[in-house]
Amino acid sequence: MNWLAQIVGVGVVILALIDIYLTVLFPRLGSSLLSLPLSKGIWCLFRLAARAIPFKGDRLLSHAGSVALIVIVAAWIFFLSCGFALLIWYELGSSIQETEGMTPTGFATAFYYSAYSFTTLGTGDILPKTDIQRLLMVLEAALGFSTFTLTITYLLSVYSALIKRNTFALSLHHRTSGTADAVELLVGFGANSEFNGIQQDISNMARDLINLLESQHSYPILLYFRFRQTYYALARLLLLSLDTATLIKSALNPEEYRSLVRSTAVAELWGGSLQILTEVSCTFLPKNHPNINERQEQLWRQRYYHAVERLRSEGIGTVTDLEEGATSYISLRRKWQPNLTALTNYMAYEWSDMAPAERLGNKRGDVERERRTGNN
Repeated sequence: MNWLAQIVGVGVVILALIDIYLTVLFPRLGSSLLSLPLSKGIWCLFRLAARAIPFKGDRLLSHAGSVALIVIVAAWIFFLSCGFALLIWYELGSSIQETEGMTPTGFATAFYYSAYSFTTLGTGDILPKTDIQRLLMVLEAALGFSTFTLTITYLLSVYSALIKRNTFALSLHHRTSGTADAVELLVGFGANSEFNGIQQDISNMARDLINLLESQHSYPILLYFRFRQTYYALARLLLLSLDTATLIKSALNPEEYRSLVRSTAVAELWGGSLQILTEVSCTFLPKNHPNINERQEQLWRQRYYHAVERLRSEGIGTVTDLEEGATSYISLRRKWQPNLTALTNYMAYEWSDMAPAERLGNKRGDVERERRTGNN
């Protein structure tokens, strides 16, 4: 029984150390053993709690990321302390003894001794009596000191990345005047029908997006920092980035703005956005994504008509064949809309919260379609 407990203890310690290594020192999306499953589990519990008390749901969900961080750190401490406790459990009363009186031999005492050593508080009232146990205590104390140091570094890095993500999201929110409409971004870039410096603006936007991609790679738990203000949502941020790139590719006049449409800045914006969405989808989201139906495509078409009308009203050159452009827009949107809808649902948002401008755009699209039909 002694050897079995020690084997299990070694396994638990190794498991915790590997997870710390993969989470903090070699962070890659989906590579952790404990942290990612724990984060998903915490999020599921918060989702269930939010459904049970819907009037406090948004407020409750906003704490999920922070609680998940606490649980992950607590899990590392618990697994390491528990693993070492299993290693020394059967040594109590022999090579590990109470300073005064009889030495308790229960697992609770072993865990107390292990946790005392792990937190580097000292030897306490139970002391190792052999060289092996002294070395084991020193090893555990060293691992405890390292774990707490790495934990502090990890927490600072996560919140630094979170601030950058929120800054980027807030910037896009204000650039669209709070409308969450990619058309307003393009109109702002092309004020007075001139796109002077737009490639630099798009390049800066793409750079922030690539930084976000690497942050999400390194700190998957970032996804679970869900705020009540919808403009901070990753889904809205990706919607603005993807819809901006989609409209540039499908709505702008390809001859007049050839250098922009085919620029590396637009390619980076499109590719980076799709990569974030695809990787988040593969790692976090359920496999049964919403299907695209004819009604949705019709709404996208109306959205496109409104976008083109808005661009033309600002003197920005658009495609000459409106229907061909609409078909291109729908084709491009098919590549990202199902995953984005799934992400919105997973994070307990409504699609109308992510894209409030589309409701108004669809109504205007109806008017535009009726006008064109009447002219024909």
